[in-house]
Amino acid sequence: MKVVVLSASRHKNCTLKDVAGGYGTVFTVGNSWFARLLEIAKRRIASIPSVTAAYLQSILESQGAEVAIKHNELEPADLYLIASSITDCNYEKELGRQAKKRFGAKVGYFGTFAATVPEFYSEAGDFVVKSEIENIAADLAKGQIRSGVVDAGFVPDLNQLPFPNWDQFTLRKYKYSIVTARGITLPMLSSRGCPYTCGYCPYLVNSRYRVRQPENVLEEIEYLVRRYGVRGISFRDPMFTFHRGRAMKIADLVLSKGLNIRFGIETRTDKLDEEQLRLLHRAGLRSLEIGIESANEEMLLENLRKAPGKEQQETIIDLCHRLGIRVIANYILGLSNDTVEGVRRTIAYAKKLNTFAIQFTVTTPYPGTLLYESLKEHIFEEDWEKFNGWTNVYTHPTMTSEELHHLREEAYVSYHLRPRYVWRFLISTVLRGLPLPNVAR
Repeated sequence: MKVVVLSASRHKNCTLKDVAGGYGTVFTVGNSWFARLLEIAKRRIASIPSVTAAYLQSILESQGAEVAIKHNELEPADLYLIASSITDCNYEKELGRQAKKRFGAKVGYFGTFAATVPEFYSEAGDFVVKSEIENIAADLAKGQIRSGVVDAGFVPDLNQLPFPNWDQFTLRKYKYSIVTARGITLPMLSSRGCPYTCGYCPYLVNSRYRVRQPENVLEEIEYLVRRYGVRGISFRDPMFTFHRGRAMKIADLVLSKGLNIRFGIETRTDKLDEEQLRLLHRAGLRSLEIGIESANEEMLLENLRKAPGKEQQETIIDLCHRLGIRVIANYILGLSNDTVEGVRRTIAYAKKLNTFAIQFTVTTPYPGTLLYESLKEHIFEEDWEKFNGWTNVYTHPTMTSEELHHLREEAYVSYHLRPRYVWRFLISTVLRGLPLPNVAR
C-alpha cells in the first residue's frame, strides 16, 4: 500500500497552512514599495511545515504502508491524502482530480476546511475526513478506505500519538527567525484546540481542547534535538500557558535536561505572570505571540472575546522587552462593529505597545465560526481562496473594501517606519541577538 501525503501551494507570498486554525493564510500587505519589501521579509523569516503530515508519516509507516511526503508533486500511489486549506483549495482540488485520472488513486482530503465544507472536494476526492485524521490513519494504511464524509472523531489521548516523523521533509528550509536565526525550527503541539469562545476564532472549528503531559512534551523535544538537530521549536498551541502549572513544569523539565533550545509560544497576556515568564525565558522562550485584536474592549466583548486589561497587557509586554523575548502582537481590522476611527485607534495602540512584530489581519468570516453564521448573508465573495486573512469578503456596514485594504497597508507601513520601532528592532536583533552555537548534524 503506497500513500502520498500531499500539501499544495502556488502563492508567491509567504503561505502558512497551520495558522488560522488550519485554514491557512497568505501574507499580503499592499502595493507600495515598502509593502512589497515587508512581504519579501516575511518569506525570508517564516517557513513552518504541517505537523499533521509528519504525524501521518509516523502512523502510516508503523502500519506497514509505504509513505511519500510531497509538495505540489504527483507520483503513482494507491492513496492520496491531501491537506486542505482555504488559501489553496482550488489548487488542492485540481491536484486530487489529476491523481485520480493519472494513477487511478483513491483520494482523501483532511484538515479544517475540508471538514467544514466537505462538499467543495466531493467531485475530486473519494472521501473527506472530519475531526482528526490520525484517528483513522492506521485503518487507511491497511487499505480500509471509506467513502463520503468520514467522521474520524478526536484523538482521545494525545500522549499516545507517536512523535511526528520528519525524515522526508527538507529540514534545512524550515525556519522561524523570530525564535532563532540559527539551525532548524520545527513545529510542535503540546495541546490541541482552544478553551475560549471568541466568535471569530477559526481554532474552535473542527477541534476540541486537550493537552499533553509535560513529560511527554519533553520526550518529543529530546527526540527532535537528538534525531534532527533542531535548534528552535515553534509551539503551535493557541493557548500554551492556559494551565500555569503545566507550562512551568515543561520549562522545569527542559532546564533539568540542560537542553540548549529556543522556542516560541502563543497565549494570552492574562495567562502570564512575572514568575512564570522569567522561568520560561530561562528555559529558552524567545518568541511570544499574543492576540491584542483591538483597542476597543467593548467591541471584542460583543464578539465573545473578553480581552485582557490594557494595563496587564502593557506590563507583560514591557517585561518581555526587558528579558529579550520578541513579542508578536496580532490585531484584527474590520469586525462588523468596527469603524474607520476604531481601526485608527487600534493602529495607534499597536504603536504604543511597540512590539517587535505585528500582524494586522482583515476580518475573515471563516466557515464554521459564529462570525460566519452572523455575516453569511452579507458575504459577496464566492472564491474561497479569497478568505485568506488579508482580503475583505463581506459588505461592511461602515467601510468599503478599498478603505479596509488601505487601512491595512497604512497600518503596516506607518508602524515599521517609526524611529521608535526601528530602535526596538535594533535592540532585539543587533544589540541583543539570540545566538545559538552552530551544532553539526
